[in-house]
Amino acid sequence: MQLKSISQILTLLGGMFFFDLSHAQPASPNSIDQLFDILKIKQNTQSMVKPQQLQMLGLNKEQFWQDVEPQLKQLYQKNLSEEEVQALNRFYRTPEGQSAAAKMPNLSQETYNVVVHNMMNNSAVNHGLFKVLGIDSE
Repeated sequence: MQLKSISQILTLLGGMFFFDLSHAQPASPNSIDQLFDILKIKQNTQSMVKPQQLQMLGLNKEQFWQDVEPQLKQLYQKNLSEEEVQALNRFYRTPEGQSAAAKMPNLSQETYNVVVHNMMNNSAVNHGLFKVLGIDSE
């Protein structure tokens, strides 16, 4: 009897580890809305765009968000399953999750700055420009 139980447990665990997640349900619009609210995606996205940039586009922050929101939600739905979004929603409701969520916009911006700076410092165009200008770039 015990061997049968162990066999059933092993079969269950094996199924969990080898389950093809491509069959998972896509994230629901409601779950994505909850995640966007928890992470303050609207506020963080609007704060990334400078007023001058919006003015050049002839938009205000609300118009900008209305244009961007469906695209962002589509990205989340395309890349995350319902189970993943539910897990993220649970995590971001915890004190640790709220702390991480508050730090992510700044961390994302700093990451972007490091990547762009690295690309600029390592591009052949910049090295050529530095040479022409007589600047030692190394």
